[in-house]
Amino acid sequence: MAQSSDNVLVSAYEDRFGDAFTTDEVYGYWLFVIGVVVAVLGMGLFLTSMGDGRTGTRGVAYLFAGSGLATAFAGLVVGQSFNRNAKRLVYLGLVVCLVAMAWFYTVFPADWALDSSGTQNVVLVYTVGLAIITLSGAIAPISVGQSRARREVETQLQAARADDEADDRRIAELEGTVEERGARIEDLEASLREARERADAAEQRAADAEADAEAAEASAADARERADTAEASAADARSEAEATAGDLEELTAHVETLETSAATFDVYRDKAGKWRWRLVHQNGNIIATSGESYSNDRNARRGMRSVKRNSLGAAVVWQRDEEEPEPMPDPVAADPSARFELYRDSKDEYRWRLRHDNGEIIAAGTRGFSSKAGARKSVDAVSEYVPPADYLEFDPAGIEVYEDASGEFRWRLVHRNGNILGDSGEGYASRSNARRAADRFQEAAGEAALDAESGVRFETFTDKAGGHRWRLVAANGEAIADSGEGYSSRSALEDAVERVADLAPQADRLTMAAAVVEVHEDSSGEFRWRLRHRNGTILGTSGEGYTRRSDAVDAVNGVKRHAPNAPVDVEDDADATTDDESA
Repeated sequence: MAQSSDNVLVSAYEDRFGDAFTTDEVYGYWLFVIGVVVAVLGMGLFLTSMGDGRTGTRGVAYLFAGSGLATAFAGLVVGQSFNRNAKRLVYLGLVVCLVAMAWFYTVFPADWALDSSGTQNVVLVYTVGLAIITLSGAIAPISVGQSRARREVETQLQAARADDEADDRRIAELEGTVEERGARIEDLEASLREARERADAAEQRAADAEADAEAAEASAADARERADTAEASAADARSEAEATAGDLEELTAHVETLETSAATFDVYRDKAGKWRWRLVHQNGNIIATSGESYSNDRNARRGMRSVKRNSLGAAVVWQRDEEEPEPMPDPVAADPSARFELYRDSKDEYRWRLRHDNGEIIAAGTRGFSSKAGARKSVDAVSEYVPPADYLEFDPAGIEVYEDASGEFRWRLVHRNGNILGDSGEGYASRSNARRAADRFQEAAGEAALDAESGVRFETFTDKAGGHRWRLVAANGEAIADSGEGYSSRSALEDAVERVADLAPQADRLTMAAAVVEVHEDSSGEFRWRLRHRNGTILGTSGEGYTRRSDAVDAVNGVKRHAPNAPVDVEDDADATTDDESA
């Protein structure tokens, strides 16, 4: 019998239908109700999407209808089952059905054809889930007998009620005994008073009456002690029940915490046709990858499950190359050992550089400004953005999702040399929409043909300035991405398209803050750093190359330490131009 009055579902069920034999009867009913509601919602969505070609809405409708049907079916079986293993199989079958519907949603509508292997596999998994639910409904009657199991529950319920009634009778008897002994004491005291009034004639009778009174008091004390013991036992039982309920709630909360995740595993084919897996956070960042390919998706899933089993609780072993330490910038210096210099270059434009007290230029602006105010704003931007900027490294390319100056979200494909290979071409109202657009671009870029007449394709065209450009177009003619810039020749454009098709599918997903520090290797093999704003503007550079990456990291750490509080000197003499040219 379900006795958790604090449970909202159980209380609502008992208010309408009466006491349930078990909580599973209650949960089975609510599973059925939820399943029916979800299925009806799915059918309503399907009716609204008929005739207008909204395949996305139709896919959600199928997902709701299939998931609701399996949930309602599982609820009917759970509510009538009295065997623990059978109920576990019901939930297992429900999970299999939900996984099948999630799989269906990922392949609909592009791969949803009755003769495709993906369709057959989805239907097969969904059918297996329903079969498990159906068989589990027959396990209890076959193994222990559904009626016998119900009788056992009823017998336990009757026994519990009988125990409660027996305890009530014992308490009532004890209370009656106490009252009876109290009344007897009162009678004896009355007799004693009468005996004392007859003092001389009834001394012996008075002594006997006193002895009887003492015996009665001893009996009453024993009765009270037994009553107190019973009350203490009942209190202990209640405390133990409350402690057990608290432990169960704590365990349930812990299990729910472990089951909730902000990331998902993704099993996919790489360009070589091999199967791989990757762990993707809900913000789009790739947390982990398989590192190796598999000959089939079954082995890929097996490797993925091994990671899920063994990662929780695994010890952390730090194995970092001592020559490439993790960048750890020093705190911002209150008394910096560097100064910003504003000067005019040979083109009479204002520029800035950050010079250390030892005379070394540790950072420089990338362009000139027509006024001192423009140069000062550039210095202020560097001082603001460089301390919290994260280190960023592409290998060999990455997709950045960022917020532009107008508050819209965009994405761009960036090579490790800093070149922007492609972008979204338009802004999106939310970061999630921009991430979905980037996902669509990555899926389409690797399969798109150049200047094809139909299907997903790269279209080439000439802009107003005579530059050669490309745009990635979906099968329905919708533009997915564009080059963002023009190329001087057709061959350079084709090379750019080939790079995008090669790098986009495996590009890492990065979400930019206000600005980032990029440490990169230039064409001469030297390492440099640059501070890049999320809108693509290069705010500052190292100004020189370094033979090792660690040297470039040390250099930018110095800028992080000294730039925020560095004073600004303005130089207008000719010597400043000479210093700039020599630097």
